[in-house]
Amino acid sequence: MITHNSLSKLSYQLIRPNNDQVFGQECLFNCEYAGVGHTYADRLQEQISVLEARLEQLQTPSVVDARQDSIALHDPYSSSAPISSYAASRGEAYDTIAVLPQEKDLLETFLPYASYFGFFLDARSLVKAFSNPISDPNQRPTSALSASMILLGAHFSTHLAHNVNSSSELMEKYLSKAIQAVSLGLSEYHPHRILHTLQSYVLVAYYFLLHKRSLEGRWHLDKAVSLIISAQMHRIRSSDFTHTTPASLSAAQSASEEGECINAMWTVFALNCLWSAVEGVPASIAYTTDQGRVDTPWPLDSGRYSDTTFPQNFKSSHTLQKFFSGIPDDGNSILALYVKATVLFEQTTVFWKRYSDNSVLNHTTPARTLSARTLSSPVEVQEFQSSYQNLFALSTRLLTKIFPLSSLQSDHAKARLLVIHTLVRVTVIRLQCTLGADNPLSRPIFLDMANGIMDRLTEFGMNSTLFLDPMMAIILRGPATVFIGAIKLYSSPSNYNPAEVQKYTSCLNELTHIMARHSANNPLMASKLTDLQEEAIAIRFI
Repeated sequence: MITHNSLSKLSYQLIRPNNDQVFGQECLFNCEYAGVGHTYADRLQEQISVLEARLEQLQTPSVVDARQDSIALHDPYSSSAPISSYAASRGEAYDTIAVLPQEKDLLETFLPYASYFGFFLDARSLVKAFSNPISDPNQRPTSALSASMILLGAHFSTHLAHNVNSSSELMEKYLSKAIQAVSLGLSEYHPHRILHTLQSYVLVAYYFLLHKRSLEGRWHLDKAVSLIISAQMHRIRSSDFTHTTPASLSAAQSASEEGECINAMWTVFALNCLWSAVEGVPASIAYTTDQGRVDTPWPLDSGRYSDTTFPQNFKSSHTLQKFFSGIPDDGNSILALYVKATVLFEQTTVFWKRYSDNSVLNHTTPARTLSARTLSSPVEVQEFQSSYQNLFALSTRLLTKIFPLSSLQSDHAKARLLVIHTLVRVTVIRLQCTLGADNPLSRPIFLDMANGIMDRLTEFGMNSTLFLDPMMAIILRGPATVFIGAIKLYSSPSNYNPAEVQKYTSCLNELTHIMARHSANNPLMASKLTDLQEEAIAIRFI
């Protein structure tokens, strides 16, 4: 059985410490951690202190009386409340469990948003089992998972009911309960406690990200990363176990169960890559090393696994290394494309930070021409060129593999595909930044990628959904930066072109309108919109 004690004994070779490469320049799309005035160690200690204080506060919430006249949600944790699913925490056997009506309602509220928050389990079946007091306990969500789903359901319920202020105290209770339940997730008596705890970590991490609390979110994400490594989920169907101990995860009883494990691993991996790139640091999983490499096969989308998915005795190895080498594969599902997009974004960020921070390019020379004064040897020049060309080839090739939005019927599937289209184009933008933001030969690529993002946003029809993936709030900064740069360029006396200024001002305005339409229940989007509007006002566009 995996416990929190066993997680602490993980090999440091598999989990990359965040301080193995410290960058001095603030990340282009960074949420926070500007890193000015303090050393990395100082900032890390401050972050740990803040997090410890915050967790203590969440685990010992003050008693608040719910006001009956103004709260849309009911307090499920008062002493008079009936026994709920949380009574099953810490492994007590549960036969017939009374479910509070508001719990069921909040889970139902969460269902339409599950795909935006990395939900790799069968959400509808879990909610159905949760709502049935005599359902098979093995089919019900654990206390950790139900509390996490209820937390996000409460987030959307409060916004839909327009009672955000009056419900803030109650939301804090839901958050506190989710934190407590997740911390005990691996201690529950449930056959799927590992997968359910893993899903809970992902949901709580997303909740904190959504509410601009990146530090707390990253803490829960790192817990999820530790869990997939401890459970050997990065070695599912591996052809080589010479560097690992036998898997701690129980053998899957069906193709769908194995598919959930595969999707769980890749979901956590992708979120870790994307989050790390946003913060400007390498991913926590040292997947480029032999010890931390991923052998798990590329995922299918949920519901696509069957007994014929994998041939009998099928084994896999070096999944990501083969991808980086340009070897064709069958990773064409939406989740697989998303993983590829995130890992390319992370690798490009590491490359960009390495070379941009050291000013390896002489911006007075033509694009893709290195300055001999900044690279000490021909070997370094060759290394730069090889890495750049490989990342550019992989990114542009991936763009051709992403199917058009019009090929899908579901708005939810289109929304996920929209993130992939956007992220790969932002990756190309970031890669070109390595050559210099003012490089004239990079400018057409910047504009082509930014315009491509706007075309997909228009094709998607931004009024067709009430919510966007939280990460879109951050990665949309990519095209915004391009449009602002273009407006500045064509407003300058030496390049003055009023038609181009008007063109890219319109693009920037449309982007801010899109973000505004999706800020009501997305605090992170609202925050990034405010930042963008302030910058636009500062240069007198809007």
